[in-house]
Parts: sequence; C-alpha cells; structure tokens
Amino acid sequence: MNIDFELYRIFYTVANVGNITASAKELNITQPAISKAIKKLEEQLGGQLFVRTKRGVVLTVEGKEFYKHIKHAMEY
Repeated sequence: MNIDFELYRIFYTVANVGNITASAKELNITQPAISKAIKKLEEQLGGQLFVRTKRGVVLTVEGKEFYKHIKHAMEY
C-alpha cells in the first residue's frame, strides 16, 4: 500500500476541524483538493472515513479507528 503522507495530514486536519472548507483555509489549499484527497484516501483504504452533514463532516466508525492509529504520529 502506497499512501502519501499528505493524505494523512489532510485527513487529520479535517477530522480535527470537522469542516472541509475550514480545513482548506487552515491548510491553505482549495476545498475541492481536500475532497479529492479524502476520496483518494478512502479508495486506498477501502472504506468511508467521513459522513457529510449540514454542519460539516463527522467520522465514520472506520474513520474513528483510522484516526486512533494516526493521531499520535501526527502530533509527534
């Protein structure tokens, strides 16, 4: 499995912020680039990581599990 570290960083930021548009501003990249990166990561991992809501995004069960695995590494 070849996953770009940038995808992890984007996922981690969106998970913490809970909003794709706000995450795009924080990361200084476009909202479509965030959405594309999340989709690519989901395809590589084989599962849905977020559910979109009217207020932003929330982690799925798979997303929460993935978040647990990368949280310490990202904060390090």
